[in-house]
Amino acid sequence: MLYPVILAGGTGTRLWPVSTKNNPKQTKSLIGDKTLLQTTYQRLLTGFDKENIYVVTSKDLLPVIKKQVDINNNNFLVEPSGKGTAIALGLAAAKLYSQDKEAVLVNINSDAYVKEVEDYINIIKQAGQIALKENKMILIGIKPRYPETAYGYIELGDQHSEKVYQVSSFREKPDIQTAKDYIAAGKFLWNPTLLVFPAKQLLEWYKEFLPDIYQALLNIQKSNFTAEIIDSEYNNIQNISIDYGLLEKLSDMLAIQADFFWADIGHWRSLRDVLLLDKQSDNATNTKTITLESKNNLLYSFSDKLITTIGVEDMVLVETNEAILLCPADRAQDVKKLLEEIKNQDLAKYL
Repeated sequence: MLYPVILAGGTGTRLWPVSTKNNPKQTKSLIGDKTLLQTTYQRLLTGFDKENIYVVTSKDLLPVIKKQVDINNNNFLVEPSGKGTAIALGLAAAKLYSQDKEAVLVNINSDAYVKEVEDYINIIKQAGQIALKENKMILIGIKPRYPETAYGYIELGDQHSEKVYQVSSFREKPDIQTAKDYIAAGKFLWNPTLLVFPAKQLLEWYKEFLPDIYQALLNIQKSNFTAEIIDSEYNNIQNISIDYGLLEKLSDMLAIQADFFWADIGHWRSLRDVLLLDKQSDNATNTKTITLESKNNLLYSFSDKLITTIGVEDMVLVETNEAILLCPADRAQDVKKLLEEIKNQDLAKYL
């Protein structure tokens, strides 16, 4: 059985000041009237029964997440604290393997935008079949539309079958020239961390490459996923992503090339780009605006203020009751650095 596992415990710092520690981006309505998490969940319901959808989140966020996702309590996997995606997916794999020895999982981030939902569901199911048959880690990669510097890339190796390739290597977020070189080479895909893998095999990989996390998962499994044991084991493990902890160590993975429109709503520029897809307006906004000779801006207010601009292009303006953010769109990723400065100046109440 194929089980989507939604990771919904992140903080989304690059979407500050709307996304905060206690109210992160996945719980916010940034596109339409549904939150990013609700949109992700509804998208999965077009291809999966809700009994087979699981959500990993933090103890602090659980109350608000439960209000947004209509699944049984048993389908929530609760972490006492964020310790990276390796343990989060390991916890889901251990849980599902204890229930279904042939469980195959697909990692679903809670904050992505997908345009062609049917294609998205179909390729996830295709990847699930390949993962079960080949007993391998399957990556779904996105055919790049332009040289993006905010995403990691998958380098493709030899062709395995139609639109399925051996993974040659992973590449970190590149500078603009390197991203252009990737596009020109024609053998690189954006890496959305859409991972598909057998639960049993993930635990075997952890036994080899992440033995401390593997032992913690065994202890949690033996306790029948008791909250106290989960808390105790989380206190003693390293904070590491599955990318660094596992994927970069595996030598035999497959990647499927996907052609559907995908975007990571990870920062304000990516949100602007999604909202301007239909080109029905010059600027992306959620409030009353009057603009003169202004285009390609994101103008967002969460306090019902009128926003006015003159001669402004490619800018981000986000206003809440607590703070205002103004930056060029191509500097939207630097919000994370800005938050470090806010911390350094003892202004944590704004975070």
